[in-house]
Amino acid sequence: MSPLLEAENDVSWFREVARLADGWGFDRVLVGILPRPGMRLEDAFIRSTYSPSWRQFYNDQGFAHIDPTVAHCMTKSSPLIWSPDLFVTYPAQTMYEEARAHGLRAGVSLPIHGPRQESGLICFVNDRNPTDDFWRHLDVVLPNLVLLRDLVIDTSQPHLNAHTQALVPKLTPREQECLKWTARGKSTWEISHILNCSEAVVNFHLKNIRTKFGVNSRRAAAVIATQLGLIDPG
Repeated sequence: MSPLLEAENDVSWFREVARLADGWGFDRVLVGILPRPGMRLEDAFIRSTYSPSWRQFYNDQGFAHIDPTVAHCMTKSSPLIWSPDLFVTYPAQTMYEEARAHGLRAGVSLPIHGPRQESGLICFVNDRNPTDDFWRHLDVVLPNLVLLRDLVIDTSQPHLNAHTQALVPKLTPREQECLKWTARGKSTWEISHILNCSEAVVNFHLKNIRTKFGVNSRRAAAVIATQLGLIDPG
């Protein structure tokens, strides 16, 4: 597995993940990781060999929010083996039917919970029917898949960092000031006096900040900005 450990970029890194998975009978694999708590599912680091048309359809339909494999892997540590009775709700059944049409019929999802509060999953899938033969095969290769999952966690950090940096909102100096004082517990009125401007101007900047971070409150934006190192809350 040295190519995985020595990969220079995320492309060669994931190519090796897919090669190993294919050697164990899974020609489709997906890695999805949220690098830090509080991130939206839509902003996850994702690499996959799934059909591009399926990935587009999955995203357009917001399936991540009803996908039982995602729900399991965000809250559990044990492997989840796919089966028709896993997809019990009508939306989930619809999703599974579409997935099978794109060659995603039988699989196993392994939760990812990293040392820096990363969370996510790695899915190993093929187009076989989930028969007894599939279960016997899975019994044989599951230890290898678990080891690969652990190596993915250990080797993904540089790629997650690059992904996170690409998502970091660009704040103006004034927005940074407003957010810094918000993180220190100051009200709009107090910030307006500190910055010698009107409350309307402060609210304008805070509205732009909430939009850039995709959150509904200034406090949430301040927490995220602090985690990313964009402001020093003091």
